[in-house]
Amino acid sequence: MIAPKIENGDIVIKNGEWVFVEGDEELAQSVESVLQTQRGEFFLDEEGGLRHENLFGKHTDENVLRDDIIEAVSQEDRVNAVTDIQIIDDKKARKRSVLLSIEKENKQTIRNIQVPLGEGGR
Repeated sequence: MIAPKIENGDIVIKNGEWVFVEGDEELAQSVESVLQTQRGEFFLDEEGGLRHENLFGKHTDENVLRDDIIEAVSQEDRVNAVTDIQIIDDKKARKRSVLLSIEKENKQTIRNIQVPLGEGGR
């Protein structure tokens, strides 16, 4: 697939032209989009996105969060499996991100997909 390149929520324009991504970069961008969408937020697909109930808080259960992440990433049909999840917390900045490795349908792996998940009250 081919899609406009998105950085920080904005379409990337270079020299007055849209920049496009394809292949693994496009799939990684699609996974990022799923994880940065709160479930129920998009009115055309209220089941799409990541549940936020267990995303932040002092008593966050990281095992449940991992399950939520796997469930969300699995919404992307081209992902066969999530092979690694690392939850990264920046307590000073009060931000959380996730570092993923995914297996594609053809059994090849895309590693080190880092997705910022927003701000929280950890």
